Amino acid sequence: MSIGPYSFPVAPLILLLSIGIALFVARKASNGAAAAETTILYSVVAGLVVSRLAFVGQYLPAYRGDLLTMLDFRDLGFDLVPGVVAGGLVLLGMLAKRRHVRRAAVIAVFAGCTSWGVATAFADTGKDAAFLPAVKVLDMNGNPQPLAYRDGKPLVMNLWASWCGPCRAEMPVLAEAQRDFAQVDIAFINQGESEATVNDFVTEHGLVLHHLARDPTLSVARAVGARAFPTTLFYDRSGKLLAVHLGPFSRATFEQALQRLYAESAAVAQH
Repeated sequence: MSIGPYSFPVAPLILLLSIGIALFVARKASNGAAAAETTILYSVVAGLVVSRLAFVGQYLPAYRGDLLTMLDFRDLGFDLVPGVVAGGLVLLGMLAKRRHVRRAAVIAVFAGCTSWGVATAFADTGKDAAFLPAVKVLDMNGNPQPLAYRDGKPLVMNLWASWCGPCRAEMPVLAEAQRDFAQVDIAFINQGESEATVNDFVTEHGLVLHHLARDPTLSVARAVGARAFPTTLFYDRSGKLLAVHLGPFSRATFEQALQRLYAESAAVAQH
């Protein structure tokens, strides 16, 4: 999936909405007959399955043989092009056999693609370029510090809390990435918790985290408009916001994000 400013979770919602529109139009265009609707549905399912398999294959080392993680598509790891090709081939094959639903299916596909294009274009317009907010957080000694490290590296900023289940699940992934991807600064900004709580969490889970800081008043979350955790923000060297990801990363999807956003500076480790 493409990664752009505020692309998560808006992109999946737009996709689901477009699929729903296509299925609705298929049923209406075929006067309630289910054949056109199932034709669209089967092609979509085939496309999604192949898209997921292609992504897993591309980033297979990052999954380290964990089948359950490979099957867990909640990380939104999909490879668009193979999925589109597979879905299109399934659609053409079914239409060759179901001639009576060709017109309804074509209209439905056009409606779905059009709605996806319009919604995506609308979601990407009207957004002024955002930059790293000029707020301060507390280091683990209680001293104020700026968010920027001024070391010439891009910055990935993860907003998290110890009570947040998805935050806890992704923290080892990001901690490992911080060790492996030295070309990018990865900062962990705890939201609203005490120093003791943060230290207890890090110690309990055996995490080694650099650039760990606290934001007890949630000033960063307010400044960037984060409404849920974990929220991960990607900034370039100048502090310009490149992308926002709401929800947990898997190793594979985080690696993909670094490759796409920091191709010129992040030499992704090969495992």
